[in-house]
Amino acid sequence: MKYSPENELTEEQVTALPEDEFFEYIDSKAAYLKQFTTPLSQYHTKKFATAALGGSIDTKNLRKAKKIGKEGDIIRAQNIKEAATKISAKIPDLYVKHHKTKRGQWFE
Repeated sequence: MKYSPENELTEEQVTALPEDEFFEYIDSKAAYLKQFTTPLSQYHTKKFATAALGGSIDTKNLRKAKKIGKEGDIIRAQNIKEAATKISAKIPDLYVKHHKTKRGQWFE
């Protein structure tokens, strides 16, 4: 059974499904929800790891959290780069090129 966001099953209906249909439904729901997620940055990964381990973290786990966060930062940078290449709109001129002050001077 495939997940449909328009016709989402209730908790009782999900628990009543046979095992193979249950896992298929959960996998399809996870695939649908994954399109709305973004990877964690290095800062947030370290913060969540520290909180999960009770406020103190050893060097091994800190390095692991930093590595996971660095991968997330790389993925985010690639997504930003792809989005920036798709932008084709002309950027409007936001700055005044010539401005006359009250003193009779011109600034460029």
